Amino acid sequence: MHAGHRVLDADAHVVEPASVFGELARDSMDLPPTTPFVPCGDADKIADQLSNGFDAPSYLRAMDREGIDAVVLYPSIGLFVPFRPDLDARASADACRSYNDWVAAYCADDPSRLAAVGIAPLADPGLAAAEARRCAELGLVGVLVRPNRLYGRNLGDAAYGPLYDALETTGLVLAVHEGLGLKGPTVGADRFEGFALRHLCSHPLEQMTAMATLLLEGVLERHPSLRVAFLESGTGWLPYWLGRLDAHHEWMRDTECAGLPLTPTEYFRRQCVISTDPDDDLAAWTISRVGADHVVWASDFPHPDALYPDAVASFLEEAGEHGLSGPPLDTVLWDTPARFYRVEDRFAGGAPG
Repeated sequence: MHAGHRVLDADAHVVEPASVFGELARDSMDLPPTTPFVPCGDADKIADQLSNGFDAPSYLRAMDREGIDAVVLYPSIGLFVPFRPDLDARASADACRSYNDWVAAYCADDPSRLAAVGIAPLADPGLAAAEARRCAELGLVGVLVRPNRLYGRNLGDAAYGPLYDALETTGLVLAVHEGLGLKGPTVGADRFEGFALRHLCSHPLEQMTAMATLLLEGVLERHPSLRVAFLESGTGWLPYWLGRLDAHHEWMRDTECAGLPLTPTEYFRRQCVISTDPDDDLAAWTISRVGADHVVWASDFPHPDALYPDAVASFLEEAGEHGLSGPPLDTVLWDTPARFYRVEDRFAGGAPG
């Protein structure tokens, strides 16, 4: 708890040990030489975690220092390894299984505070669906997919129907998460060499294209109980993008969008959330447009841009400056992510006093 607010971090990251992916972890990313790699921008801040290999006990201590009560964990190297273009579908599936087994065991150290999403082999939608069902059996709360156009398909492609069916059946979240460094198509990587410009473009623009394909190519119409999270890209683009999607939906309502009875904004309100960042100065404005029940807070710990140990404090200060307080603030920090990930009961008694 921080300053009287219960906090559920909706997107923080584990640091997988080398054994999870073995040799596949080597040379798994494509990054400029200027890429920042120091966790939290200062290794001294996380000396405890580094000296203990980011094990679960040291991770919980980092959460305590921040005032974070519970967390939903995402991979680090797992953002890249299963999607390497040199892996066939079976090798990708094996990598996903290894990570999912490991992160489920990691969360078992304190399931009242730790939850995680798994990863699935998008190279084969059938295998991805099977792994999603296994993620549910392991107690994971969602499945991460990348927003990029992989394997010649967008996320809106009907070929992913088996995966989305499995997520609907199991109740797991579809977690759309970019990560610069993919050895594959990424917005910005085709025109920029430096880290700043590539990173600047990749996260929000890949999420915008992912949202467009999921909404306008009918995934949420075909899968009305699928819950989708758009993560780690800020919030300020969302009202603009929903407005533009709505306008194109209206424009093409008798042709390309004839099978979509709801507007993109209506589909989003029915099924989606977006994550805000500790230093997102547009969060309050976005919340005023889409509602606090569609926004979750995330730290991105311990990646290089994470503000640890001041992430929660920074967000609360930013929120106060922009008039976000009271019930809407607590909804973003706890109620919305707890409901969306369906962890209300799991995390009911796990927060420190």
